[in-house]
Amino acid sequence: MTRTNCCFSIYQGGYERLLGFVAPNALYNSGHIVHPPKCHPGTRLTIIQAIVDWVAGTHPETQDKDVAWLTGAAGAGKSAIGRSICERCAEDKRLLAGFFFGSADETRNHPRSLVATIAYQICAIEPEFWIAISTFIEYDPLIFTRSIQAQLISLVVEPLCAIFSRKPDKAPLLIVIDGLDECKNLDSQRDILDTILSLSTSSTIPIRFLICSRPETQITSLFSSPKVTPRLFKIFLGDKYSPNNDIELYLRDQFRQIKESHIFKSLIPESWPSDRNVHELVLKASGQFIYAATVMRYVDSPHHRPHQRLEAALGLRAPFKDLPFVELDTLYSHVLASAYNTSLVLDILAFVILHSSASIAQIETNLHLEPGDVQIALSDMGSIVQVVDRGHKLNIILLHKSFEDFLFDSNRSKEFYRDREETRLHHVINAIQVFSSMSSF
Repeated sequence: MTRTNCCFSIYQGGYERLLGFVAPNALYNSGHIVHPPKCHPGTRLTIIQAIVDWVAGTHPETQDKDVAWLTGAAGAGKSAIGRSICERCAEDKRLLAGFFFGSADETRNHPRSLVATIAYQICAIEPEFWIAISTFIEYDPLIFTRSIQAQLISLVVEPLCAIFSRKPDKAPLLIVIDGLDECKNLDSQRDILDTILSLSTSSTIPIRFLICSRPETQITSLFSSPKVTPRLFKIFLGDKYSPNNDIELYLRDQFRQIKESHIFKSLIPESWPSDRNVHELVLKASGQFIYAATVMRYVDSPHHRPHQRLEAALGLRAPFKDLPFVELDTLYSHVLASAYNTSLVLDILAFVILHSSASIAQIETNLHLEPGDVQIALSDMGSIVQVVDRGHKLNIILLHKSFEDFLFDSNRSKEFYRDREETRLHHVINAIQVFSSMSSF
């Protein structure tokens, strides 16, 4: 065997070992999802540009931030934005890697394949990196049994430091980690964030990390640390980025496409859909793209008249055999199931829906709770509710208007169902008891 062939054999052996730990389904351009979530053309332009500018370091307000956290309500479109950012940065030669967690996929709902998958993607764009880590793995084949931090240092940071030391003018590059909250082990979520935050301060290589996740308690807590906030670019998918305008654009484009290409397009009324229909859908979406996307997939069924399916989705006619909001109901059920005290959470959310102007103090009084119980109970519900300070009182805002329909419909919410009138009566009885106890003094 020649020296060249021998060296290649060493590199190839280490690389093949690396491939054994890669999670192909976690790649941003993986083919395992037929229609991966991506931003609809013409939408999310402001937020995507803000992130691209941050990566490039061209915006004065964010150029010194080395970590960005994209968060928001469940179904707000975080993964779609994450994939669109990956595509945009790949085109601009600024993407190092992306890893998309998925709670229902056993190949990517844990951190064991995280570093290997990141390293694999860097190999594709940096030939020197391929040689460096292939050699390292061959001489240390147990590296993938080590901690996340040890793996990242050995397989990403140190090889890149060596490469970038010869390229001092190298522009910042991006690593995207999406759906961190879908990594099932909470300790692993914390380890990943701790590692990224420590490496971003100690490393001299121009890498920026974009973390996309729901505002779960342990993630929010880490990102709220005084040591982290000065270097964190936090992006909350709220009204600031005009989601309603983007959702309306998406809906109108989808309706136009259905009218042009649906198999039963000749049966669709010319005036369909009405502006009222569109505006009602935008209102019910509450800024969350998952609602709009769910409705459009339901309406676009090739086995029904689209205008009748829309009527069913809006509750204007009896539903068909397949219910309109299965995907959305699964999301709500998943969030509720993760609560520490689901029954109490449901009681609180039902009160918020039926008495939207009530303060947290009033909720606690009516439900016979101690001060602070509401905020503790809802600490894991940041993806569907938000606590707001309105002067001298705290209120709860429901981030999904469609959650009300879910909660009070037994066919949709199943074990999470609450009867509207029974719940309202219970609140009245509680209020009488509270008033009676106060009057007795």
